[in-house]
Amino acid sequence: MRRPLTAMLGVDSNLRVLRTLVEHGGLLAASEIVRMSRLSRESVRLGLLALESLGIVAVSGSGHSRLYRFDDNHYLAPTLAALFKAESNRFTAILDAVRQSAAQRPVFSLFVYGSAARGDDGPDSDLDIGLVARADDLAETVEGLREALRDPAERLVFLPNVVGLDFDDVRRLARDKDPWWENVKQDAIVLAGSRPEDAVSFQEALYG
Repeated sequence: MRRPLTAMLGVDSNLRVLRTLVEHGGLLAASEIVRMSRLSRESVRLGLLALESLGIVAVSGSGHSRLYRFDDNHYLAPTLAALFKAESNRFTAILDAVRQSAAQRPVFSLFVYGSAARGDDGPDSDLDIGLVARADDLAETVEGLREALRDPAERLVFLPNVVGLDFDDVRRLARDKDPWWENVKQDAIVLAGSRPEDAVSFQEALYG
């Protein structure tokens, strides 16, 4: 009665189901919640039962046709919606800070990769930032980006981990089918410039 937020937000599966429903804003089937939240079917089932019992999730239909939505008529709904919005806005602000910190720098590709890009990061995860630049510019560009991110990182509370590659590095990683590089290509969210793997074809077009 007095502490419903503990039940709503104190269990990881409840929190992730609720976040999924709030961010979607409409009706979702349980299977869609499984896909979007990356939870198991059982975790989603238990989360929906708990949240429905608390009145924060409303249900339409019956049996296999049941659909779920965030109940915006609940007393706590506006506060919870604002909380999830602030969470989303913070990550957007982090990406904007990285993008702005690299502005006017000679970067072929600027991207984030790793757990934050995949969406499975934890409280202690770094923000993995990659950039591709010409060899002559690389060291200064990496150091400049790290320095420019000091204040935003403190204000937004994140730990940037900047990795720089030149065109020859990218060519070598691609040639060797390096496992780290294969994961980077799959995960990368490009913030500026081209995709990192395009550095190979770009260099070939310039120099053959």
